Amino acid sequence: MTTLFRWLSTIFFVSALAAMVTLLVSDAFNALTPTSLHRCAGALAFMLIGSSYVALQISLRRPRSEKIKAILLGIAFLFWGSGQFLPPSLFATAMDSAVVVIFVVDLSLIIIEH
Repeated sequence: MTTLFRWLSTIFFVSALAAMVTLLVSDAFNALTPTSLHRCAGALAFMLIGSSYVALQISLRRPRSEKIKAILLGIAFLFWGSGQFLPPSLFATAMDSAVVVIFVVDLSLIIIEH
């Protein structure tokens, strides 16, 4: 199972890099005009890097508290990217708030710990 999650992490990681390159190329060709390709590539990059990080954390042997904090961070990126595809709505606002809460709580726990 560890090997499966390592492979998934690698696939998501490489895909996130491809999405990032697509974003940068799109920005270069469109003079930083916010196009639908820019929006999709940026959102996918967030989702894919978050998924890669979650898969990696699942494959690692770490203390449970550290693993949970790391998985929450990956989930926040996944939610952040997903929220980019949503039209303005109560659900989109709730997802945005969830992302903020996860980031602040996760980093607060790390700060308090150190």
